[in-house]
Amino acid sequence: MIHEDLIIDTTTAQTLTNKTLNTVKGIRLNVVTKVADYTATVNDVVILVDATSIAITITLPAANNAGLALHIKKIDSSVNAVTVSRAGTDDIEGATTVTLATQYASQTLYANGGS
Repeated sequence: MIHEDLIIDTTTAQTLTNKTLNTVKGIRLNVVTKVADYTATVNDVVILVDATSIAITITLPAANNAGLALHIKKIDSSVNAVTVSRAGTDDIEGATTVTLATQYASQTLYANGGS
């Protein structure tokens, strides 16, 4: 469904009107960098993980947040792994965890509203 008026960037309140794109500063994603274990929230979009000092676990928010997209990326070159872990009894494409072991390894995940 296309809405007649859709706010794209609330910081400038520019809109799409009559399906024509007005000037917009751009889409801004919430990007955070973590250096320790972290439980992601529904407000996170991109999580950059620096595991230089220790192995880190990023725990996902519940999969019942249908449509939630989350991108997690290991940004350091250390041997410490970044483990992406499920919330509760949810699964990550049939698994309980995903491991990012090398620099720039990443995973983009989408919540399906189930588990």
